[in-house]
Amino acid sequence: MLFTSSAFAALALSIVLALTLRSRRVPLAIFALACAFALVAGLLHFSAIASLLLTGAVTFLVFTKSPNRPLHLVSSALLLVAGHLVMTHALPGFDNLKVVSGVQVSPGGIPYSMYLNFDKAALGFFLVLFAVKPLQSRSEWNVCIKAAATNFVPAAGLLILLALIAGLVTFDPKVPPFLPIWVFSNLLITCVADEAFFRRFVLAELREYVGLGRTRGAIALILSSLFFAYYHLNGGPLFAGFSFVAGLCYGAAYLRSNRLEASILVHFLVNLTHILFFTYPFLAPSIGLD
Repeated sequence: MLFTSSAFAALALSIVLALTLRSRRVPLAIFALACAFALVAGLLHFSAIASLLLTGAVTFLVFTKSPNRPLHLVSSALLLVAGHLVMTHALPGFDNLKVVSGVQVSPGGIPYSMYLNFDKAALGFFLVLFAVKPLQSRSEWNVCIKAAATNFVPAAGLLILLALIAGLVTFDPKVPPFLPIWVFSNLLITCVADEAFFRRFVLAELREYVGLGRTRGAIALILSSLFFAYYHLNGGPLFAGFSFVAGLCYGAAYLRSNRLEASILVHFLVNLTHILFFTYPFLAPSIGLD
């Protein structure tokens, strides 16, 4: 258990440092330490190390912005494949840790399970490391946080209203006993990886491909949100539709602020509002599990 805890602590630290330090050496060293701990703990197998090296190399190539267009297209396609494998947990060599199993969080809600996904966190780490220029001053952070707060209010309002109308949730205020580990996982694994992949990579690449302008930006936003919704189809078409709208909200936060940190915060605050005040994860009849 010591090596498992050490692995995720080091992994979280590497992500935080990648978001805050200009130098890549220290975050990479901490990430390598996390992988070493994970190997000893059995969270990773040696095939995972090869997967991580390839994912890291491809991510680096995508965001070096080489003038060689064919190389960029090939590396982007490979990163898309790697991201798909991570989002479907099909990348070989990972044994993600289950920390919550079949818990009834809300009356009438579907049983909830949660994993600490090393594969997803690693993808988020590489994307943050190579694709995000860290904020360097308090004033920059203040602007980013203000942008997150400004975008969170309409996003949360719209998503809560839609979820209530669709019968996905009801009002259910609570503080689950596993909230601390949920916050750790949701913020540093789920939200960082989702926003880095779907917004900083997919949305930004589509925006660059379709060109500038509001209409073209809207097309890129819609396409990236459809892509985001696709990975939520396992919850049924209603949940996927809700995820599409969520993708629009998070993507809009990213485009308006031009900062990944803003969309990460909006995503996390919406999720935190969900778990604290509404049925979690969703009502069973809403996704056909009644």
